[in-house]
Amino acid sequence: MSDSPLLSKMDALLKKHRGGSEGERDAPPAHVQAPPPDAWLPVLTSVIERGTPPPAAPAEAPPEPATAAIVNDTLAEQLMSELAPRLSEVMEKQVAAELRKNLDQTVATLLSQLDVNVREIVRDAIAEKLKQPRDPSA
Repeated sequence: MSDSPLLSKMDALLKKHRGGSEGERDAPPAHVQAPPPDAWLPVLTSVIERGTPPPAAPAEAPPEPATAAIVNDTLAEQLMSELAPRLSEVMEKQVAAELRKNLDQTVATLLSQLDVNVREIVRDAIAEKLKQPRDPSA
């Protein structure tokens, strides 16, 4: 396979960060070299053999249930005391906006119905007045 310029540049970059030379590329590594302290490219620094994984370090013992419950209750109380004023303010604004919108809609509906009713009443009153005979003495 022919080496492209891109592959050559990648090899040179890897060698720079691993600290390797041209002759080491073909030879199998006798040991793994630690990366230079200023290397940003991650490199494998230890050989891992195939097989079963090493035993995991024992995890910290979980806190006692009573201690965990006390910590959880304390955190919950702190969060609620900090969030309650903010939540109240946000809810108040939302409720006020929703009430204002509903009130505006209700008043607009009532005014349109009232307008229709007043027009009807005035029409009926005028029609009744026009039906009554006029008194010639007036």
